[in-house]
Amino acid sequence: MKFYQALFLLGFGLGSTGCAITSGFQTYNLPEEGVYQTELGTPLNIVKITQDNLSAIQPATVNFQRDYAHLFQNSPHTYLLSPGDVLSIQLWAYPEISGNSTDPANGYQIDQSGYIHFPMIGRYKAAGKSLVKVNQELRSQLSRYLKNPDVIARVISYQGKHISIFGNVEKSGQINLNDQPMTLYNALSMSGGAAENTSNTYVQLIRNSMTYDLNIIELERAGMSLHNLILQPNDTIYVSTRENQKIYVMGEAGKNQALSIRDQGMSLGDVLGESQGINPLSASAGRIYVLRTNLNDRSTELYHLDLSNIGDFGLANQFKMRNNDVVYIDSTGLTRWQRVIGQIVPFSNAIYSFDRLGN
Repeated sequence: MKFYQALFLLGFGLGSTGCAITSGFQTYNLPEEGVYQTELGTPLNIVKITQDNLSAIQPATVNFQRDYAHLFQNSPHTYLLSPGDVLSIQLWAYPEISGNSTDPANGYQIDQSGYIHFPMIGRYKAAGKSLVKVNQELRSQLSRYLKNPDVIARVISYQGKHISIFGNVEKSGQINLNDQPMTLYNALSMSGGAAENTSNTYVQLIRNSMTYDLNIIELERAGMSLHNLILQPNDTIYVSTRENQKIYVMGEAGKNQALSIRDQGMSLGDVLGESQGINPLSASAGRIYVLRTNLNDRSTELYHLDLSNIGDFGLANQFKMRNNDVVYIDSTGLTRWQRVIGQIVPFSNAIYSFDRLGN
């Protein structure tokens, strides 16, 4: 009877340790290269990092002169009126006609069709025109009814054009544009500045459905200052935080952690260094992986780097990391076996003690 009981306990122990054998991330069944599908149906494109293919698998290098220079090519700024703007129109010689329109509540607001309604003239289209042109046209039309009409039109409330700013700033929302050019730094200042712990080098500009990552350091190196980036109507600024720029380190690293990306970017070598290297007692230097998911097409790539030879660490220094990359360092076969044995031994001791109690 005791034999069967001992056998039952041993079987239970092996069943339990079987979970330990298969627990955690599995890499032993991955091919060296090519497309692999997991049991849950996730397709992986496995790429082995070598000196030959390193340049092809790197993130595309941004050519700031080519891709960003047009953002800093500012034409002479002339404000064109838009629906929502409120005008003050004064006829100094005929105050009984123009009235007191210096108060926005009594001004002439441009409607959504672009028109205002002015005495004697009726409907007049002001949207899309400069103040100079509006003054000229009003003077010309009023001259048919008045002698030497001295017209002075100006904007008393700018409500027609705006930019939006969101993210880690003190005051997010819309900022109205006026007849003075507004730079990106002006907008940041008007929003109360960046909140605490903000990465000031990670600002995004969304313009005409295009997103531009404004890395301040790289732009300054290319001779482009954000002091000279003039915002346009409907621009959106997003200020990101370091909390949104992470690389995750797992497995047999010296330190498992979520690592904030540096302003200048990071290589795989940087990540390993910041994580206190790989564990010399348990890590398999030949099985270092970087898992990267493309959120646009939901594809996943698994990059495999073999660092068994210290000379290949140069590949790690050249491999550029991206936001949300996962670095996984696998354990050696011996380490896995020791961990299994470490869980079996307590069960064998329990069986021995059980047998002794039976005696």
